[in-house]
Amino acid sequence: MSVRSIEKTLDTLDYFLRKDARNGIALKEICDELGYKKSAAHHMLSTICDKGYLYQDLKTKKYLLGSKFLKFTKLMPHSKSAFTNFSFSHLKKINDKTGEAVHLATFEGSKLITLKMIESKHPVRVDQGFLNKDNAFHATASGKAILAFLDNEKRKKILKNGLYKFTDKTHVSLNALEQELYRIKKNGFAYDDEEFQEGVFCIGFPIFDNNGNPYASVSCSSPKFKIRDNKNYIEKIRVSVAVSANEISKYFKQNKKKGEKHAA
Repeated sequence: MSVRSIEKTLDTLDYFLRKDARNGIALKEICDELGYKKSAAHHMLSTICDKGYLYQDLKTKKYLLGSKFLKFTKLMPHSKSAFTNFSFSHLKKINDKTGEAVHLATFEGSKLITLKMIESKHPVRVDQGFLNKDNAFHATASGKAILAFLDNEKRKKILKNGLYKFTDKTHVSLNALEQELYRIKKNGFAYDDEEFQEGVFCIGFPIFDNNGNPYASVSCSSPKFKIRDNKNYIEKIRVSVAVSANEISKYFKQNKKKGEKHAA
């Protein structure tokens, strides 16, 4: 199998993760969205189905995620899953108070990933499902909130591949980014002002483990026009995210106490 065919296969699976695939995705939609030829896509999807990663509904002929993905989730570190479950109620408090989209994010190696997202309740939304943020660590409040508190060695490894420009406001200069990270560390929180998505303002706070290391971040996104029209709205979001970040950080203290009890 060529590298290109592997990329196409993974791009297809990524599409299922980005979309709400619970009701299945038709072959035509996959071809239209990803630019595949029907015959080649049908052959590729059949192979993916044979391996158990997808399956085709016999009635609708649509493709759905297969059971093998569940097996992968069982292999994930238990701590990450437990942390996400613990965090959910605190994420929901932000969503209930602001009505805006909320994200819980962390790093996997040098990539920024979304652990959990709660969509906006408002008619005008800024969230688009699980947006591809893995190389947006420098352009998102969630990424910068973690970056600012990492040690220099880890931060350099993440930044070594360069800074992708998402919008006209994205920082692509390492020097300018370092200056902003210094301010974030001083202030305790990060924001991105249309740096990842045009028309979107986001505030993010780091979540620290027991050793004071940034384990994850929680952020809240809002349409920029709300911020312009109501300056107090920024403070409402900031306080709400700050409170939840502090509460989520207690996860590590609770688990440390549990470990001490088991040891005793």
